[in-house]
Amino acid sequence: MTHPSTSLSLGAAALVVASLVAPAIARADYYDYGGSSGKDSWEKTRFEGAVGGLVGGQSVGWVHGTAGGLHLDAGLRLDRLYLYGEYDFLSVGQDSYDVDDPVRGFMHRGGVSARYSVATVGGKHDIPVRGDFWIEAGLGDQVINWHEGGRLHRPDVSMGLGGQASFRLGRDKPKFLGFYYALKVTVADAPPRKDNQPTCAGPCDYPTPPSPYDVGIFFNFGVPFGR
Repeated sequence: MTHPSTSLSLGAAALVVASLVAPAIARADYYDYGGSSGKDSWEKTRFEGAVGGLVGGQSVGWVHGTAGGLHLDAGLRLDRLYLYGEYDFLSVGQDSYDVDDPVRGFMHRGGVSARYSVATVGGKHDIPVRGDFWIEAGLGDQVINWHEGGRLHRPDVSMGLGGQASFRLGRDKPKFLGFYYALKVTVADAPPRKDNQPTCAGPCDYPTPPSPYDVGIFFNFGVPFGR
């Protein structure tokens, strides 16, 4: 079993490597958007990062409730393709209006993902604004520390879709700034239960075992920047 600090190391390493390597690669490929390379500045390799948040719901075994917190990512933008590392710091658990003594904790999640723009609007040569509509998929690692004690570590897979508006600032070595919104879903193995017998949690034709997977569904939003 991987050590629980894996998710923190994975997220931190991905962000650090991306932030150090990406600017060098981007500078090596840089001209102004009408320069001798003849290549549109929107299509050139560049560093991109984002600061934002996640708001939604997360299941952890029998514990269900709202979740939300900080989202950071950084990586390489290659026109329509964005390869990045991410880190999330979330509050998860039961809601106080559902139970008298809710079980809650903090979740650290690190991951790596690939995002691809299936459609773009604008962003050609003299147009300083571009819209991207994208899909993404990735792998992550979760560490959940419960406030009253206990720790859970597990890997997950993620997927999502969203839209982004980016604005180019300047012509000679331009910078980029924008905003994005997305729906993001994570799926992880549910913790083992003592009683895993088939049951009817609601009206049903026949009993089945509880779902072996936990799902997190989030609205993801943020401010991307690049150069």
